[in-house]
Amino acid sequence: MSLISVYIPTHNRSYMLKRALDSVLNQSYKSIEIIIVDDGSSDDTQVVLQSYLKKYDNIICLRQEIPKGACVARNLAISAASGEFITGLDDDDEFMPEHIEGLLAAFDDSYAFVACSLLENTGESVIEHGLDCGIITLDSLLHYNKIGNQVFTLTSRMKEVNGFDEAFPAFQDYDTWVRLVSKFGSCKKIKQATYVWHTGHEQARISNSNYKRLMALELFISKHKKFMSRQHYQSMSIMKKKLEKGAFTFIDLIKNINRFNFKSALALYFNVNFSIVGVKWRKYKRR
Repeated sequence: MSLISVYIPTHNRSYMLKRALDSVLNQSYKSIEIIIVDDGSSDDTQVVLQSYLKKYDNIICLRQEIPKGACVARNLAISAASGEFITGLDDDDEFMPEHIEGLLAAFDDSYAFVACSLLENTGESVIEHGLDCGIITLDSLLHYNKIGNQVFTLTSRMKEVNGFDEAFPAFQDYDTWVRLVSKFGSCKKIKQATYVWHTGHEQARISNSNYKRLMALELFISKHKKFMSRQHYQSMSIMKKKLEKGAFTFIDLIKNINRFNFKSALALYFNVNFSIVGVKWRKYKRR
């Protein structure tokens, strides 16, 4: 059986880390090495990890005494990985039991990577996000992050692109997926929804910082502009308008909508100008 490395960066979330770690240990596929990077936690994370190390020999624990951020932690784990394949898990999320097995079955080295759909747990309900499944080209991916926050690929490929760009204050995952696809070809997203994305807790997520995301968007555009067409810039403009949370007029809509971004463009327009219709449109988008 091929060894698969799973990296988990963590910082002061020991009570969530247990759930994440248990979900990897409970996978139907068993040939897994788990690499946890404690990014300078000041809670009881080390105590929790020691209890796991006493029970399991497939867990590697690395620690940074000073917090340096999730990207640095992920890259440290990637550099230490010895599995043929690699994937990641955020410390506040979890895998369904068949997650790894399904991704491995779907993988073909003609794809840069494979990814699955998400189950979003809001704390009140669970929403399955199954959009954009199938083969995703670089041209398609440059309109918005159609993948999510994790992929499954050959470890050698993740190392070849030097992992995550630590200069990004956000969008690090999106940037990495674009670099993988630009180097190794199209990727594949499957309908299997086995990654549970927990959004109901109150701890700060980087994705909630619009200031950082606006900075990252400008960096992303500058970095990948050689691949971008006029339609890509329209999609980036939609994304920027969404992050700014300001006006989005009918003129803005007409100037920036295209066949690749029309769902997000219409959702933003109705959400800003007709909030009740916007709610109904978001429900339609999830179908």
